[in-house]
Amino acid sequence: MNKNVRLSLCLFFHALGCVAYVLLNNAVVIGYKALNQGFTSHGVGIGIASYVLFYIFLAVNLVIALIPNLVAKLLLLSVMVGFILLWMLPENPLRALFYGVAQGSVTLLAILATQVIELRWERRTFMRQATPANPVKGAIA
Repeated sequence: MNKNVRLSLCLFFHALGCVAYVLLNNAVVIGYKALNQGFTSHGVGIGIASYVLFYIFLAVNLVIALIPNLVAKLLLLSVMVGFILLWMLPENPLRALFYGVAQGSVTLLAILATQVIELRWERRTFMRQATPANPVKGAIA
């Protein structure tokens, strides 16, 4: 797989993951508001922190999509999730759980999807090179 195809594939899957996270976040916000009568009904408001976490999520996904090394991708993902937990705990445990799990899972799924496609692409390319173009029929080995 050439570099441009790999980069396009990674950017596509990570962008798809970001869109999926936005949809998941909106669904959870609607459900949370329905159950708890709003965000500040318990006296805790998150303010602009949710937007900052979302922008960090977008930036980390862009960087992860550009990095070819799997270990570096997983390390950056773990740093992002650790930062979310460090920032949100102990004041906002439910939000820390949601942001850490949702953002981490979506990014991990995008990483795994691109890795599986890259490995299958390389395997298929290797198999094409390994099989002869015109095998002789009835040849005795």
